[in-house]
Amino acid sequence: MSIEPVNPEPTKLESDGGPPLVRAGLRGFLDLGRFDVIAVIVLVLVAFGLRFASPIFPNFLSGGGSITALGVGYPTTQGSSAECTTVPIGPPGVEGGVKVNHTDVNACGYVFDEVYFPVDAAKDLRQPAESYFDPEPPLAKLLMAPPIAFFGFNSWSWRLSTTIFGSLLVGLMYLVALRLRRDRFFALVTALFICFDGLAFVESRTGVIDIIAIFFVALFYYVFLLHWQARTRAQWRTTLYVMAGVAGLAFAAKLTAVAPLVVAAGLIIVRGIAPYLAGFIPWLRRIAGPGRAETMLWRRAAGSRAIPHYIAAGLIALAIFGASFSRYETIPHQDVYFFTGCDPAVSGLPGTPKILNVPVMHVGSLTVPNPVEAIDNIVQITAASLRYHAEECHSHPYSSLWLTWPVMEHPVLFYATSQPNNGAVAQISDMGNPAIWWLGILALLFCVWRLTRGPNWWRLLVALIGLGSLVAMIILYQAAVRYHNPSNFNTSYTASQFTALFHMDPSSQYEIARTYPGFWFAVAFVGMIVFAGLVTVSAAISRRFVPAFIVLGYVASWMMWVPGNERRVLFFYHALGMLLFTALALAYALTAMRRIRVRFGDRQISLAPVSYAVIGSVLAAFIFFYPMWTAMPQSSADQQMRVWVDVG
Repeated sequence: MSIEPVNPEPTKLESDGGPPLVRAGLRGFLDLGRFDVIAVIVLVLVAFGLRFASPIFPNFLSGGGSITALGVGYPTTQGSSAECTTVPIGPPGVEGGVKVNHTDVNACGYVFDEVYFPVDAAKDLRQPAESYFDPEPPLAKLLMAPPIAFFGFNSWSWRLSTTIFGSLLVGLMYLVALRLRRDRFFALVTALFICFDGLAFVESRTGVIDIIAIFFVALFYYVFLLHWQARTRAQWRTTLYVMAGVAGLAFAAKLTAVAPLVVAAGLIIVRGIAPYLAGFIPWLRRIAGPGRAETMLWRRAAGSRAIPHYIAAGLIALAIFGASFSRYETIPHQDVYFFTGCDPAVSGLPGTPKILNVPVMHVGSLTVPNPVEAIDNIVQITAASLRYHAEECHSHPYSSLWLTWPVMEHPVLFYATSQPNNGAVAQISDMGNPAIWWLGILALLFCVWRLTRGPNWWRLLVALIGLGSLVAMIILYQAAVRYHNPSNFNTSYTASQFTALFHMDPSSQYEIARTYPGFWFAVAFVGMIVFAGLVTVSAAISRRFVPAFIVLGYVASWMMWVPGNERRVLFFYHALGMLLFTALALAYALTAMRRIRVRFGDRQISLAPVSYAVIGSVLAAFIFFYPMWTAMPQSSADQQMRVWVDVG
């Protein structure tokens, strides 16, 4: 028996060993054919239709003749009085003969953190805007506001923006994959995995900010790849400043954009200094690819003034980030809290509110904006937000350890209800698609082996550094959790309050805050940083850019949460950035598999059917777990059959 690769695709990016691509004009540089444009449009429309119309009931399966689609507004805004809040929203009007500047809406039926973000978006719409403190930047909430302004404050309007951005993410990931590797199978499969993953699906149908933030992260990666493949001075500068603008938007949506920024900065720095590294470290030539024409073209396009351009791009990103606070700065704030600590046994955080005035100054008889005070306000708000994330230590029944995310051990239960009359239950859990996340682990291991060139001992050493450090981190962290936390449960809720709030037995509290993993854990974490550095070098010089980029993006999206998890609780939806690279890794592995033929004697058997079977399993898993992502009423037995490991 022997294994032989099928003939490779006729077109390949230079990062996979093909010739350098020098294309003039925007259309030539983007290199999108008619098929690609149609594919992106169809993917976005399919994703939007599925997200907007769900939950969908195929009545014909039970003898009916129609299909019922409850839509993204389900669960509706109807709920008990305990689930309702009065929200200021709408244009100026008259109430009881008195002129008012807003209309109060009694809204009900929030799903998970919808009690925060849509309400904040409504406060931004109020005239004048209402003061509030949110430890996240403002852009995502501003993008949630237009549908609320047009359609009123209800579950349809406050979920519409996330549905749009979650659908656009599917088409965008097709473009990212196609830019990584000119293989339409690879691009289509990547996009389908994002479309049919449960985590992305739930986040796209809930009024929370994470899917909007991840859209801008994916957009940043796409523009970065354009910049990475620039071959002319105009391409290099244009993509750089577009990338700076997208970076500003990504940070304005959520500060987790630090992961793609670190990936991009690391790759650019290593590519810039690669010729000097090769001079000082001769053995690097052994892992380099057969030619560096594309790197030389990129360096020539960057020119001698690359560093000043990167500095200017950084300033543009900061300016766009600051501009996102424009609405927030139009009112005085008395609720920007600087928290000073946290006691898990006491509800809330002790802190001191700081007053931030509207940044204006007087020039003669004129009142004009004060840019210095405006910048100081943004710094103060951001510092207070970071302080909140650093000090928040209370437990939550749906929180999870970073080390459990790849296997989805403890996803978040967004919504749960039951119908006493017929015993039906309905839930929304942000669990991912098991066929993607679990098989994605194997695909990532394949990428680790493929990410560098050179002798086998070198490839094995790189893999062992990464995997050994990761295993050590997991063992040491889990040991620290078991040792430190048994007596550190959150006692800020009574048993009855805990049951009412979280629909769980009080004894099932999952306390993970304030973990102290110790010195050797820090050593292992440094080992992961070393591994990431080796992967970065490999991506820049070894012509194995695709698997190296996938592994680097996954590691950055995952490891960025590890230091935070030592001090505060985290949730599975924080792994949303990891999903992008899990989908890419699995698509990359399936693309390689479909080109392999196994020889048995005189016969050759293609492994392409295995690739298609994996894709089919993803679709089958989506259909099977669909009720758990859409709150479709089901019997308790059906619900228990679909519980994946632990949904809360």
